[in-house]
Formats: sequence, C-alpha cells, structure tokens
Amino acid sequence: MAGATAPSAGVTGGWPSPARSWLTVAVLTLGYTVSFVDRTILSLLIDPIKADLGLSDTQIALLQGLAFGLFYIAMGMPLGWLVDRVSRKKVIAGGVTFWCLATAACGLSSNFWQIFVARMGVGAGEATLSPAAISMIGDSFPPEKRAFPISVYSMASSIGAGLALMLGGAAIQAISKTQGLKLPIVGLLAPWQATFVIVGLGGLIVVVLLAFVTEPARREAAVRQETGGSGLIAHIRRHRGFHVLHLGGMACYCVLIYGVLSWMPAYFIRAFGWTAGEVGLRYGFVVMVFGGFGLAGAGWLASRLAMRGVQAASLKVTGLSILLVTPLLIAACLAPDGWTALYILAPGMVAFTASGGIAVAALCEAAPGDLRGRTAALYYFVLGLVGLTIGPVSVALITEHVLGDPAALGPAIALATVILGPIAGTMVLLSIRPFGRAVSALAAANPVDPGAIPT
Repeated sequence: MAGATAPSAGVTGGWPSPARSWLTVAVLTLGYTVSFVDRTILSLLIDPIKADLGLSDTQIALLQGLAFGLFYIAMGMPLGWLVDRVSRKKVIAGGVTFWCLATAACGLSSNFWQIFVARMGVGAGEATLSPAAISMIGDSFPPEKRAFPISVYSMASSIGAGLALMLGGAAIQAISKTQGLKLPIVGLLAPWQATFVIVGLGGLIVVVLLAFVTEPARREAAVRQETGGSGLIAHIRRHRGFHVLHLGGMACYCVLIYGVLSWMPAYFIRAFGWTAGEVGLRYGFVVMVFGGFGLAGAGWLASRLAMRGVQAASLKVTGLSILLVTPLLIAACLAPDGWTALYILAPGMVAFTASGGIAVAALCEAAPGDLRGRTAALYYFVLGLVGLTIGPVSVALITEHVLGDPAALGPAIALATVILGPIAGTMVLLSIRPFGRAVSALAAANPVDPGAIPT
C-alpha cells in the first residue's frame, strides 16, 4: 500500500523456499489466532468475573475495550518504527511472551484495577504482532505472490475469532467440571481464573515454534516522494468531504462491531441460559465459518464488480453490507430462543465482516502512492481508538442506564444497531461521489500510478 517498491541495496538472489515461506505464514497465523483467543476469552467469562470481583457491566466493558485498546493503539506506530530497525522475529517473540503472561496475570487478579493493568499488558504485547508479521511475509514472497499469503494471515482476524470462542468454550467447559486449579504459593483458583492462566500459558507454544522460523532478508524498501510532514494533512484537507464521510461512517460501524463482539456471548448466556462452553462452540462456529466467508467473499465480489467497470465497487459493497446486516442483527437480538438467534446470525456474519479488507482499500486508492501507508495507519488508528473505547461501553451504558436491566443485552445491542447501522451505511454510500472526485484528481496529477490498488 505504500506504493511502488524497489529492491533494497545489497539484497539480491532467490527468495526463501516455498516450504520455508509457508512455515513462516503458518506460525505467524497461529500467533494471530492465539492473540484473538487471549483478547476475546474475557467475553465468555463476564458473569463469573462480575460475581467474584463485584464488577458492573460498565467496568467489564472498560476491561474489554479501553484497557486493551489503550496500549494496543498507542504502541502501534512506535512498534512499527521498531520493526523496521531490529529483528522482527525477536520483536514477535517478545510480544507473544509478554501478552501471554499478561493473559495469565488476568487470572491472578483479585480486583478491577489489577485485571485492568493486566489487560493493558495484553494490548501492548499484541500490538507487536501484525506490523512485524506483515513485514516478514512481504519479504518471504515475490511481489506477484504476496496477496494470497497475506490474505491467509488476515483471515485469522475472523476465523481466529471464531476459533478462539470455540477453543475457549471447550476449555471453560472442561475446567468448569473441576473445582478450579490449585497452584503452588497462589493457591486455589476459581474456574474463570484457571481459564485465563491455562489459555495464557498455552499460547507460549508460538514462541517455541518461532525457533523454527528463519527471518527473511529485508529485500525491498518503499520508494517515497517526500512531501514533508504536512503531506497527509494537506491531502485530507483537499478531499475532506470523502475522508469525513468514509472515516466517520466506518468509525460508527466499528463502535457497533466492538459492541457486538464484546457482548454477544454474554447475550446468549443471560437471555437463553447457555453455558459459556456452549456459546463458545456454537456461536464461535458461526463466527469462524460465516465470518471468514464474508471477509473473503466481499473482496472477491468487489474485484469482480470493478473488473466489469463498476465505479467505487468497494464502497458500494461496504455500504450495502452494513445496511444489510442492520435488520439481521436486530432480529437476532430480539429472537425468541437461542437457536433462532444463531440461525439469523449465520447470514448476518457474512455481511457483518464484509467490510474487513475492502473499506481500507478504497481509502488507499484515493491517496497518492507516497501517502498510502500513512493513510492506512490513520484509518486503523481512528477506527481502533473510536471502536475499542466506545463500542463495548456503549452497550453496557444502555443496559444499565437506559434499559435498567443487565439481562437486557439483546435489546441493548438491537438499540445500538438501530442507531449506528443506518448512519454508518449511509455515510459510506454518501462518500462515493467525493471518492470519485479524489480518484479523478489523483489520475489527473499522476496518469500512470503503478501503486494503485484496484477495488
């Protein structure tokens, strides 16, 4: 996305063997999956944590969103700088170790602030992974072969989330049959505490597997047109109509996304009496299969439409998918029983994840080649900041202060969807016209742009 590239000085010759390259992808994808297990396991343990620590839904929401997102967002840019200068494998190994131990520390917490600090550690550690992983995968494959391995890694964001719920649910189900876990010095841990410790320490297997990964040489460096520190700001000002509508719409949608992901497991537990293990296996399967299909299918559909001459295909698919998922989410959250809700969520997850990769592609297509990397970084920063800090707590505030009933998670999520879904979808669709003007201006200024990203 940073535009055209050229070989780095002193790096020539063949690429790593396919076996070595795909081993790198496999270990990094496993690491990404483990990261989703550790960040989402809390959503399956909400009620026992509330009961043992005396927390409110709002405090739980802060643990899911603000505590994790604070360092996950803040550390992104500095760690990206570090990844470009030191061993990427060592950065990942250090990050995995740190977030796995922080996950285990969540299980040793005895009050809100202890688990809050531990969740901050999970976020800080996980912030190391993606910048280093994308860099390593990029240096493991020739340019014309990178798209597929990067897509395999990226799909772990959806498939990994579902698998995290399934594996986490199975672990909770197994541990709940015991009295907990007894550790030397620490003593007896409650089942929810034991789950954090086992899941956290289990993730350290990634550090062991990294020993079999050979870090590839840094083969390419971006060719940049130096525009000065005001380049991105000037670009956004020139096309502020597009950026306000696109970023605003996707930020609203991310509030809904994080609200749903944080509270949907608890909805099945509180409304229908499902156990955490049952929710993890059933809902996790839907997220993994249908969410993964939506992520891949939306990219395929947008590409097909673009090849047939449809303008702003990515924005159209993104906006329409948001409007489509709105009634499906509302229906699922007001369903009379758990299985009906799950059946409605299956097609809903296809639309729910559709914008995962194509929304940022449209944003980068409208940016000059030397600004695409920073444009993408700004996109993820804004969406993470708004989504993680507001999304989980918004649902909690509705249950506690609007509906006055912690059991009313379904209506709370439905109400948030009624407000945010139409606004987000409409804003994205309204950004199509200013997007066309931005692309036309870019084409006029630079008729041949080898870094353009088709949408």
